[in-house]
Amino acid sequence: MLNRFLILFVLAVPLAFAQNSQTIRLKQANEYANQEKYKEALDEYKAVLSADKGNADAYLGAGDVRYKTKDYKLALDNFQLALKYNPKLTKAMEGEAQAYEALNQKDNAIASWRVLAEKGTAEQKTKALSRIGALLGTNTTPVTPAQQPKAAPATTPAATSGKYTYDSPEFKAGLAAYDKKNWGESLKHWREVLKKEPNNPGAYYYAGVCRFNMNELDNAVINFNKSFDYPDKGFNANYYLGRVYEQKGDNAKAISYYNKYLQLTTSAEGKTDVKNRIAKLGAAPVASSSSAASAAASSSSDSYACNSLESCQKMEEKRKQDSVAAYLETLKNKPLAIGPEKIAATEYGGSFAFASTTEAGSADLQKAFNLIQKKSFQSAIDALQTVRQKFPGTPNSMAAAYNLLSLYQYLELHDKVIALGNSILQEPVPEPYKSAISYMLAASQVKKAEYQNGYNTLSDVKEDQKLGPTHGQKLALEAEIAAQYKPDQGSPEILKKAIEAEPNKAKKNELRLKLADLYTKLQDMPSAMQAYKDIAQDCPPNTTDPCYKAVYELGDRSFLAQNWPMALEYYNKAVQQYNKDELLVSWALFQIGNVFRKQGNYKEAVRSYDRLINEYSGTYWAEQAKLYKEDAIWQESNQGVLKK
Repeated sequence: MLNRFLILFVLAVPLAFAQNSQTIRLKQANEYANQEKYKEALDEYKAVLSADKGNADAYLGAGDVRYKTKDYKLALDNFQLALKYNPKLTKAMEGEAQAYEALNQKDNAIASWRVLAEKGTAEQKTKALSRIGALLGTNTTPVTPAQQPKAAPATTPAATSGKYTYDSPEFKAGLAAYDKKNWGESLKHWREVLKKEPNNPGAYYYAGVCRFNMNELDNAVINFNKSFDYPDKGFNANYYLGRVYEQKGDNAKAISYYNKYLQLTTSAEGKTDVKNRIAKLGAAPVASSSSAASAAASSSSDSYACNSLESCQKMEEKRKQDSVAAYLETLKNKPLAIGPEKIAATEYGGSFAFASTTEAGSADLQKAFNLIQKKSFQSAIDALQTVRQKFPGTPNSMAAAYNLLSLYQYLELHDKVIALGNSILQEPVPEPYKSAISYMLAASQVKKAEYQNGYNTLSDVKEDQKLGPTHGQKLALEAEIAAQYKPDQGSPEILKKAIEAEPNKAKKNELRLKLADLYTKLQDMPSAMQAYKDIAQDCPPNTTDPCYKAVYELGDRSFLAQNWPMALEYYNKAVQQYNKDELLVSWALFQIGNVFRKQGNYKEAVRSYDRLINEYSGTYWAEQAKLYKEDAIWQESNQGVLKK
């Protein structure tokens, strides 16, 4: 009886010590995170998870750190693992919802917030309901009489503010910095407002003024063009746009915006300033009355003129309809040329297309190309948009659309790629433009985590045409989609085709790693193991991820499956080939000792533990090895007792 008690006591000591050690490490990790020592915190969380792969609190902590460092994809994975091991962990539910929002996955975010609204604390429920309302666009903040904006002139289009708020703490902080002319500080607050309320015209207006004063003119133009619907001062954007184009030397545009401002403002000082500016630019100002004659005079110079967000949207729709009608009319007499007449390489590595070097729009295309070479990207965008507006339905208009998309994609303006790409593809688009545009659209949809849309868009793309994509580029994008989204059971086959077609060994192994991860998600462990084996067999010694990751995964998965010979094979390979990573090698030696201990080979277990203690003294796993070594020695000397 005493012997049995002694056995149980000795076995319990290392287990209790290990559990206490994990608690200490988790506490240390949390302290590091609170001190914003994020790398140290992650190292501690990883150490905890190496010993306890089901520790939900460690996954939660790692998720919080990754969210704070804007690694939203891995943060989401960590929050979901936390919920897997502790489905009642409401902090992980909140983290998951926030990560989905940061990844622009609106539907998933709403679903996660709804779960939190049902299961969270009172405070979490309030926050969840608020975020659901914001994402659905149903939140409204009543405006008191004291907060009402000043009445705009009768000529100002009606502006609604029900969807946006202009008195939030962040908005007020932005105004405070703005009043002090601290433009950079103010701009930070407008970015925060726009994170919470995308498209808030007030934030765009003040951000535009800040950028104007910081001489960031191209970005100021973008902001002002989104600010016309700001009820208080949106019409003033016309004044600043006039100032911008005056500085750029585009007098015609400057005068056009100044005249719009004159029609909308009631400021005597503002009118005097603008009239003087127009006079210096060599033109007579348009009268500021709201008569029909004045409106006609203003619109006659520009058939697509507008002075508010609402009217600009209507005019853009009119322009698009006119463009399609004109385009269809040209097809009756002269079908669009199949492919560009000339393709030029740009500084950023893309291709620039000239559908025709002699027809309408060719001079503007050349201007845009020259601006791109000078890296004046906003001016190049303006020039390309001019071709689209001035010469709708022409071959060069289609080339301008392709060039715009290519430039947007280089600048990572994926929302613009998606909006313009979808718009163009509603028109009759011939090859090779159709496939090139569809490919760029699909690539941006994938960047915005719209995997199903990307999959559907890519399905009609023909590769290896004059404007691309190549067969390899299409396969690579298909592989990226397949790794994230399972449109059907053929997803692994898509990745296999991409692996087969990839000539570069390193890239081939990266695709194999995605295939292994996909099989893991599909719970097909034999296929995942085979994918890891393919990586391990095709990796030269001392190479980095994904090679060493595959070897460690094979060791760990074999250990969990109690396949001791295979676990020993891959842990030994890890020690031999990837000996520069102290944490991973110490883990492998520790596991080798554990394999021998599980097999009852205590002498070999002690030998492995000793090597770990001597070669990696002071590491976490060396300290653990000391405990397990003592247990192995006791087990070896008491085997006869255990058999009784």
